[in-house]
Amino acid sequence: MRIVLVGNYNERREGANFYASVRKFTNGFIRNGHQVMSFSDRDVARETGKLGIFRGGDAYANERLVALCRNFRPDLLVLCHADKITNDTVRELRHLRPMMRVAVVNFDALFLPENVERIRRFAEVADTTFVTTADERLRDFVTPTHSLAFIPNPADPSIETLQCFAGNDQLYDLFCAVGAESASTPRGRLLKEVETQVPEARCAFYGFERRRQLSGQDYFDAIAASRMGLNLNRDDSYFLYSSDRLAQYAGNGLLVFVARASGYDEIFTDEEFAFYRDTPELADKLRYFLKNDGERQRIARNGHERYHAVFNERLAARYIEQVMLGQATEGAYAWPTTVYA
Repeated sequence: MRIVLVGNYNERREGANFYASVRKFTNGFIRNGHQVMSFSDRDVARETGKLGIFRGGDAYANERLVALCRNFRPDLLVLCHADKITNDTVRELRHLRPMMRVAVVNFDALFLPENVERIRRFAEVADTTFVTTADERLRDFVTPTHSLAFIPNPADPSIETLQCFAGNDQLYDLFCAVGAESASTPRGRLLKEVETQVPEARCAFYGFERRRQLSGQDYFDAIAASRMGLNLNRDDSYFLYSSDRLAQYAGNGLLVFVARASGYDEIFTDEEFAFYRDTPELADKLRYFLKNDGERQRIARNGHERYHAVFNERLAARYIEQVMLGQATEGAYAWPTTVYA
């Protein structure tokens, strides 16, 4: 297939988001044998600023996408948080390419009101939206012309290249990077309790209580300097929802602590992740692995290998391909393959 993938490649950050999921899906489609044309809508919109045309950026990006599709003639249009692209532009592209299918890939949580609005907007013009949540709430967005399905946060062996399980001399015991978190929030309270209950653990909680936030290679360097990682989401009641840190932690070989309430224990086992029900169990398991580093290495290796085997960029891309072509997927993937329609 010919695929146009529209998303925030964030060129203005000069490579600092080299691990972004949109890049992994691009790699996955290409490795599956498809020709992919990438289009960074936000970067193209910013180009007009260089020309002194400050108000026309969004319109310019939409015009450029239409021109690209007119020349490239894609079979599949994939929109990954392509917020600059209007529904009218998608309608125009459908008119130009009547047989073209339109997929949306959405990485954000359903508990974010702005993301709910994003899904509803694109539901007017997309065939299927793939979301990193897998529960019945997806039914709320179904229309006669729009379906929804789960998609995991993929790991990519060319991006998640670290093998933290192989080391035993890392600087930090437990790593967690959050955007900005204070001790007054639920996530902040959990981080504070871990530091208090397990003072012997060398914790690296970036972004917590005004500590330095990380991006780019600094982020991966901090992962490399750690033994274990805490996959900390704002709300674990949404089945299988996780931010992409899960792929970055497991994909790079950390022993990952995952809340059992997230539902990931239905896909992975205690031989692959360190599941916990509450903070006391998290603290107990952390103490155990501090004293049993060989077990930490063994389980982290298992988790790393299984995540790369069942949640990799090629499988995630292939799943989108099969759903969009109406091909059978039942039982072919480790994750739920229900398409809500």
